[in-house]
Amino acid sequence: MKIQRKKLSAAVSLALTVGYAGAALAQEATHSEDQIEEIVVTAPFQQSEAETALPVGILSGEALREKIGNSLGDTLKNEIGVANSSFGTGVGQVVIRGQSGNRVRVLQNGVGITDASSVSPDHAHGVNTPLAERVEVIRGPSALLYGSGAIGGVVNVIDNRIPESLPEEASFVVQQSHNTVSSQNDTLIRIDGAAGNVAFHLDAFTSRNDNVEISGYAIDEEAVEELEELIHEHLEEGHHDDEDEHHDDEDEHHDEEEGVENTNGYIGNSDAESNGGNFGFSFVGDNGFFGVSISDVEKDYGLPLGVHAHAHGEEEHEDEHDEEEHHDEDEHEDEDDHAEEVEFVRVLMEKTRYDFKGELRLDDGFIQNIRANVGITDYLHDEVEVFADGGRETGTGYFNEGSEGRVTMTHVPVGDWTGVWGMQFSSTEFSAIGEEAFIPQSDLNSLGFFGVERYDGGNWTGELGIRFEDSGVDPNGRCEYSGNTTSLSGSLLYDVGADANFLFSASRSQRAPTVEELYSNVSAATCATFDDPEDLVLHASTNLLEIGNPLLEEETSNNIEFGYRQFGGGFTGEFSAYYNQIDNYIFLDLTGEEFEEQQLASYLARDASFAGIEAEVSFNLVEGDNSSLALGLFGDLVNAEFDSGGYVPRIPASKIGAELRWFGGDWSMHLHVTRVSEQENVAELELPTGGYTLLSFSADYHWDVGESSSLEVFLRGENLLDEEIRNHVSFLKNYAPEPGRGILAGVRFEY
Repeated sequence: MKIQRKKLSAAVSLALTVGYAGAALAQEATHSEDQIEEIVVTAPFQQSEAETALPVGILSGEALREKIGNSLGDTLKNEIGVANSSFGTGVGQVVIRGQSGNRVRVLQNGVGITDASSVSPDHAHGVNTPLAERVEVIRGPSALLYGSGAIGGVVNVIDNRIPESLPEEASFVVQQSHNTVSSQNDTLIRIDGAAGNVAFHLDAFTSRNDNVEISGYAIDEEAVEELEELIHEHLEEGHHDDEDEHHDDEDEHHDEEEGVENTNGYIGNSDAESNGGNFGFSFVGDNGFFGVSISDVEKDYGLPLGVHAHAHGEEEHEDEHDEEEHHDEDEHEDEDDHAEEVEFVRVLMEKTRYDFKGELRLDDGFIQNIRANVGITDYLHDEVEVFADGGRETGTGYFNEGSEGRVTMTHVPVGDWTGVWGMQFSSTEFSAIGEEAFIPQSDLNSLGFFGVERYDGGNWTGELGIRFEDSGVDPNGRCEYSGNTTSLSGSLLYDVGADANFLFSASRSQRAPTVEELYSNVSAATCATFDDPEDLVLHASTNLLEIGNPLLEEETSNNIEFGYRQFGGGFTGEFSAYYNQIDNYIFLDLTGEEFEEQQLASYLARDASFAGIEAEVSFNLVEGDNSSLALGLFGDLVNAEFDSGGYVPRIPASKIGAELRWFGGDWSMHLHVTRVSEQENVAELELPTGGYTLLSFSADYHWDVGESSSLEVFLRGENLLDEEIRNHVSFLKNYAPEPGRGILAGVRFEY
């Protein structure tokens, strides 16, 4: 499938308009600026962390490399206010303040990543964390620059794929590591350099792992049985089924479960491999830059046994029954025999992305600079069923092709005010093709205009922001969605001395419903669910017959937050408390009905409230000439309830922790312990999840090699207590626990 020419032309033209102007004015003189590590790129004015009015977390350099995991969620899971919604070890979506999926905007260098991760919890992000220079996490709905999908927060993965300045000298990095928990081997290389006024960047990575080791059995059979009983009781209340018929159903279920392998000591089908690379260059001059990059990512990962096997088992049982009634249909029987031999499911993902970025700095006039950034993406992934006889068949293929771009303009100060104004567009074609495709092919479009003004008046700093966005989803039928959203934000900072400030912010953000919420198992022609239940398609990852709602309206989030932050000196830290009231909160709810032993679930909207606190502090315990010892304490808590009663499903449990960080001239050592509490505030058809203690350790040592090179050896230990960790926000907590004890060792050479 090709991207429509008009979309490609519009995207390229937008990038080239600003880029060409910057290149035309560029001179061969090098433009360089001092890079301040704490500058928040995702903030409207790229302020320091102390100056921005956003609750933000930054990972970069060694701190980022120390926490890099197999997914974006795994990398960020220990940050305050953040959790990892894992779907086995190959998938990890970011949860911010209890919200995830299409409420958390994941960006790469400020532009959306355009994949299928928000459509289903078993879809991985199409972003490369191992090659990131920096990851910024903005908690809360105040990032107006990045669209209505940022109602829960923003994660921006920043790399140097399009250099914005000329490096003083060429650099080369190569890194190799091995992790014992899955025999995982990772390799990455990176090259940066310049020739004249052209800067270039090249990187590549490859990763491969075997099945992930765990403590005990993968499937928690007691929890699975308890949950099944709870669901059957719920369905009985809705249907008032005959008791004998219910017992027959239970017997059939147990027979099917006997066919699911419960692996001991490892998670079956959790092996994975991925590789990718990027090449980019830019023309850099005194008045701006313009650059282009192309990147490619491929992933092959397995979905843990359990949910998918059970889902196919239900279909196989029906197929067997059909075979008894249709012995004369030989061809049909052969197909059913083959379907019964499904062993496991693999996901094959491919993503190619083209980026264009430019900046034009103006010496005179009201506008200081203009920046443009466009990403064009061709994304696909196949969910492949692997049979016992070695055969493979694609059950569903997902395609997402299109472009997203943004242009911003910063004006000169007017009195005590300065501002950033801009526009953003997105145009993609989403389709799911195959026997398990439950979402129709759709065109998704949005156009937004935004502005943020900042007031700086002595000890007081204020920010005001506004965004208007028009969104549309066309499922190529008569059932088209079109809606407008308006978001507003305001914040105040009061400086207490030179190194501390108080923060107050209030915001109103809106989010348009997404394609899966609107049109899952909905006829695009009639704008209603199918008349014949036989036409409903099972969503295997959730084992539900999910039904969308084309009548859904926009979510509206009203948020207030108070905070205190201390920077500099022997004590640093931050504290935040927030309350978020969301009207028309969209969620997937069981209906109390079933068809052919499969549960029906519908997307509904109910008012909900989220409230929480977050805190982290750091103390310098010992400060010597060549070494220092610091103690850090951190924790977070979020509570989410529907206004009409009951808890929102899959909300992270509270966590509290401490870390010791010991630094020397050429070395460092870190000891990190986190206690995650039990989660007992559960939704109607959820089970409580036990707490656990996560102990980790890391160390590194550096050697100078010659005058301009260094060699680093690093060691990291995860889950050193080898606990059985059932992650409450994971859809597969009863089928795939988090990895067991693992030791990662590696070496890194930099020139």
